Amino acid sequence: MHELFLSSVIKQHEVSKTLALIGGFTEMRERHQFTRVQHFEPNPVVKGISTIKELQKERHINPSHWNELHQILAKQPCSIQVRTRITDSEAESAKKGEVVSIPADRHRLLRWTELPDPPSQRLPPYITQRKTVEIVDARLEKILADNKFSRVSNIFEESYHWWQTDYTEFALIRTWIAEDSLPADKVMNLAAREPYAPYWMLHVRTLVESSPERMQQAQAQLEKVRDQFRDVLDFKVFDRRAMDTRILPVTGPAV
Repeated sequence: MHELFLSSVIKQHEVSKTLALIGGFTEMRERHQFTRVQHFEPNPVVKGISTIKELQKERHINPSHWNELHQILAKQPCSIQVRTRITDSEAESAKKGEVVSIPADRHRLLRWTELPDPPSQRLPPYITQRKTVEIVDARLEKILADNKFSRVSNIFEESYHWWQTDYTEFALIRTWIAEDSLPADKVMNLAAREPYAPYWMLHVRTLVESSPERMQQAQAQLEKVRDQFRDVLDFKVFDRRAMDTRILPVTGPAV
């Protein structure tokens, strides 16, 4: 699969206007949600996923996606995300400072993303395009632990979502940085912390099959969205290296 998206920075005082703007454009009410995002890195000694044969036997759990991820990590170690949805009631309790646990059987989403494609004559600089692998499984944290992955960051996202009929998603997101020591089944105390930055990120995103035809269609749709919002939203050009999930080998200091 390939992910293509536009990005814009939304200041805190612009959030209400942005909610109304996108709600009117998509003709739907926003979906408000919280998500826990954990980042994991593989053990540099282990090439790929050591339990891949066991995972391939589980025909009902995306064996082809696990195999694709195994081949990627065997060539180049990368950081990956594990995303867990937090229900509205859990989020409200966390805002009040109450201790909240995430059920062990709740599905998690694993996401790996490649270094975005470089700008070219065929890809406008304001559109980010990158390959991605997504796997849904309630046991992701255990699977990663069995394969010697280590958690390196722990983030919470608050977000609003809208969709168009062509599966284009609008997502308005801000983040909190949680304690790395927070157990995997616990939700952070949102009442005790401030968001990471005084702004939100707006992403207009679509996920398509990795075929030239489908990717060109997605690109055309995003260009259309950019044109429609030209006078009200500034879609930025970001350095693709800031979205590089590869883990580069450690080298000594230059002499």
